[in-house]
Amino acid sequence: MIDRACKIGRGFATIACGIALVLGMPRAAHAQDPAAAGDVGPALRERLEDTALSGEAPAFRYPDVHDDPAEIYRDRYGATREDPDRFLFPRLVNLIFEDRWLLNERDPATAVRNRMSRRLKADIRDPAPDTANFPNSAYTIAKGRVYIENSPLGLYSASPDGLQARIYQWDYLLRYGLTDNLELRIFSNGLTYQARERGNAPIFGYSPLTFDLKANCWEENTRYHIPAMGFEVYLQTTLGSQSLAAGTQPSLNLLFDQSLPLGFDLEYNFGMAGVQNGQGQITYQFGYQWSLQHEVVEGFDVFFHGFYNAAALPRLLQFQGGPGLSIPQVTVLGGGGIWTVTDRLALFGSYNFGVTEGAPRTIALMGFAVAL
Repeated sequence: MIDRACKIGRGFATIACGIALVLGMPRAAHAQDPAAAGDVGPALRERLEDTALSGEAPAFRYPDVHDDPAEIYRDRYGATREDPDRFLFPRLVNLIFEDRWLLNERDPATAVRNRMSRRLKADIRDPAPDTANFPNSAYTIAKGRVYIENSPLGLYSASPDGLQARIYQWDYLLRYGLTDNLELRIFSNGLTYQARERGNAPIFGYSPLTFDLKANCWEENTRYHIPAMGFEVYLQTTLGSQSLAAGTQPSLNLLFDQSLPLGFDLEYNFGMAGVQNGQGQITYQFGYQWSLQHEVVEGFDVFFHGFYNAAALPRLLQFQGGPGLSIPQVTVLGGGGIWTVTDRLALFGSYNFGVTEGAPRTIALMGFAVAL
């Protein structure tokens, strides 16, 4: 069993800790080296085990925040430039890492070998499917790899306020790794059936396409409790059945992944999404999504998740338009699981409950993801 390599995180306190270190406030006693630490969340554990080759033990060596980055580059990576220019924010340089491969190895050539080896193997665990829960991961798939995420079961009951009808949809997400830190994505709610609503005829058609880019900005720093961060921008189009089109709607989300004590993983997003109201006007609405995940047995994780106003992908935006100018608040909570069947196949599902008048009473989702 590969040694576990990172220290547990402590939630939202990470941001305050990072600011204090950068501004030069008095430092607390340093945490032990992550290589000697205990359990981490499922998302980071999969990334750690993928950093080293078979038979090797990954060991992240985070530098001390007060070290000189130039000395680290000379000692660890063999940088030879004499009389280097000073870094303006050296502590920030030591807190933020965009490449976990270099952290695991003193020899850059070995780190490159490990990274190239990862591209040779498809792995649905790193990262896990985005459509399994409501938020999106801060991590991206490897360069040249493809994920096909498909949810043939999507059942949404009517909302208590009577404004939203029952809906069935078959959503999907296609992901392609442009680089190791950048994904091109195409999403749609797919085949959609909306039951009779306020005297209107039922609707059956194909939901519009959404074009999406997701980037990973940096890795999680477990020594100083800095979460992994990414961002996502998408544009929901009118390329689909006109009866299901809701205008051209942009969205921007910030994505975070954080290891918590006892092997839990916290995934949370927030951002702004374009929403069409009952008069056909596009307005911008704040949205927040989160998921708390834990591995029960090897290959099977459970999660408790929810969202405020919108899921990270536009799966539920059709529930936010009323007959007037206002857009109702939509809050949903639920739980589910992810079963990693093989390196290439994962199954997932969730059952969820609306807790506001504008949300569906229940939402049942089930699907699978394939890595190619």
